[in-house]
Amino acid sequence: MNEVLLAKIKSISGSPGVYIMKNINGEVIYVGKAKNLKKRVSQYFSGKNAGVKTEHLVSKINDIETIISGNELEAFLLENTLIKQYKPKYNISLKDDKSYPYIKIADSKTGFPYIIKTRSFKKGDGLYFGPYSSAFAVNETIKTVNRIFRMRTCTDNKFNSCAAKKKPCLYYQIKRCSGPCCGFADINAYKKSIEGITLLLKGKNRQLIRDMKQSMDKHVKELNFEAAIKLRDKINAIIKINEKQAVVFNEEKDIDAAGFYSQSDKIDITVLIIRNGRVTGTKNFFFKNAYLNDAEMLSAFLDRYYVKNLEINADIPDEIFVPVKIDKENKKSLSGYIKKYSGRKVKIIDPENLIRNKNRYDTVIAMASENAKKNFFEKNGGDSETGNASAAKPAYETEENAGPAGAVNDKDINKRHHLSNKDNADSKKLLLLKDILRLNKIPEIIECFDISNISGTYAVASKAVSRNGEKDPSLYRRYRIQTKNTPDDYAMMYEALSRRFKGAASGKDPLPDVIMVDGGKGQLNVLVKAAKEFTESENIKKEDMPALIAIAKSKDAYNNYAGHNYKNLKSKTDPYEKGGIDKIYLPNRKNEVNFGKNKEQILMLMNLRDEAHRFAVSYFSKIKAKSLITSDLLNIGGVGKKIYGNLIKELGSVENIKKSSIEELTAVKGVNKTAAKNIYGYFHSNF
Repeated sequence: MNEVLLAKIKSISGSPGVYIMKNINGEVIYVGKAKNLKKRVSQYFSGKNAGVKTEHLVSKINDIETIISGNELEAFLLENTLIKQYKPKYNISLKDDKSYPYIKIADSKTGFPYIIKTRSFKKGDGLYFGPYSSAFAVNETIKTVNRIFRMRTCTDNKFNSCAAKKKPCLYYQIKRCSGPCCGFADINAYKKSIEGITLLLKGKNRQLIRDMKQSMDKHVKELNFEAAIKLRDKINAIIKINEKQAVVFNEEKDIDAAGFYSQSDKIDITVLIIRNGRVTGTKNFFFKNAYLNDAEMLSAFLDRYYVKNLEINADIPDEIFVPVKIDKENKKSLSGYIKKYSGRKVKIIDPENLIRNKNRYDTVIAMASENAKKNFFEKNGGDSETGNASAAKPAYETEENAGPAGAVNDKDINKRHHLSNKDNADSKKLLLLKDILRLNKIPEIIECFDISNISGTYAVASKAVSRNGEKDPSLYRRYRIQTKNTPDDYAMMYEALSRRFKGAASGKDPLPDVIMVDGGKGQLNVLVKAAKEFTESENIKKEDMPALIAIAKSKDAYNNYAGHNYKNLKSKTDPYEKGGIDKIYLPNRKNEVNFGKNKEQILMLMNLRDEAHRFAVSYFSKIKAKSLITSDLLNIGGVGKKIYGNLIKELGSVENIKKSSIEELTAVKGVNKTAAKNIYGYFHSNF
């Protein structure tokens, strides 16, 4: 330590305040607060129980400045201001949290607020709930809210457009909106619904049910049975949601439990959210450069986390559980800050001040810690069986409940949209695919679209789906092409994709993580066009949309690949060994994606493409067989009633038409060469 720095430390006051550490270049690298500045700063240089991380920080310190404050709360506020100003390298930052979605009840000049998913926060323009770790869970929750309360989700522009036309949109027709744009909703009833939604999103389900039952009883007494029945249906829907939520303990407690898992300089912190004794969601944060010890890291995280929550008027719990001992001064300053800006007295409970309910504490901390461990390996791509864990050992396995109250905790949703802890190998495959394709999130659900037709006749499209690397036939869909009966694969693909996006708009078919089309750059451009039209019409941000890719068949792969199982990489028909690998294209990128030696990832996509092709062909064959039975030649391109009559008249029967050559068909009156090829292809193609 240089003499100038040593002299500064000796002269530091014992008052409360903030200390600012700088490196040799004069850059601020760490900002901290303390009740006693001299005592706290001296601890860094005492050499006692410093640990590797603290020693690393101390080795970079070249200068220290201090600012004295009137009390601990002022020090807390000043520390927060300076961290925002300097963004020091060694202070914790919640930047990972910025990409997470919120649920927003947005203010509106129309007088009817609307509910949307958003990834940005602007203070004063509505109520925000979140952020949440699962975009799918947010979508499902908004869908559930609209099913119960029928609240609008459109922007003011769309609202005014429908009002001008005096015609409500599709959401009104499918009973997901009460139609306030056309005067179908009472303003007072609408405001009452907003109050109910607020309670639901805060996890106050029991209070909401009590309030609604009181209103229902009032309607019954007034003989307003229609209104009472509507409330009864809403209550039953909320009760069903309640039954799906995980019960931690039978008392109406609001708790945030912080769990963590760390290895070397990386740490994952998960906040388990419990409202009214039920798990309503998790929030997850992953940090790559953690230079503080675990207790200091967690304490700093809690400061930043609740400062941000108070800025957006987020729900504050009764108790905060942490798995390690937190410095008493830090706990006092944080609880003081929360009380000042929320009016709520919050208890911060760690192993040192745990007086009662030890089983409850251990259970909740174990759940939070296990989720942190799971998220650590998903984001870091590590092996959960190796490395040194600093998190509390879980008492049992648990699924992550990612998102707000309601549909978020449905076990089916968790199974569908979260990677299994038991299959870390598949997790690694998808993590690598995410990196190869430069995706924003792990591609848990991938859809592939294919077209099957003969010269435009009986054209069909199929959607095959993989979930966590395995096909999921329950999500497959097929589409009968309605707008084209001439050979135009691009137009057919556009129709299928447009209908798929309409399914997402109606809430019947949620969007996946990736949409893939069978074809080259032309099909990819069609996909981009359909996706762009959907985002513009539904006012959806690009970051909320799935990744878009195309898979183009390799000639060798087409000949060698049929029926290949991507897991059986030693097969003699392995296209990778014969140079028959398909090409993957991304929007705004000239060349195909280079998969290098990553066999499993490209073969997984090829396998899904083949599954989409198989599904399309099976549907086409079914329609074609039905057509042969009914002799429905009229649907073949170029064949009308007059030509159909000429064919039967001159050739005698469908069987004779089937056996005829193109030249023989062309000889029939009215049949040109194009129509003859279509007829011949219809009877002689295997696809």
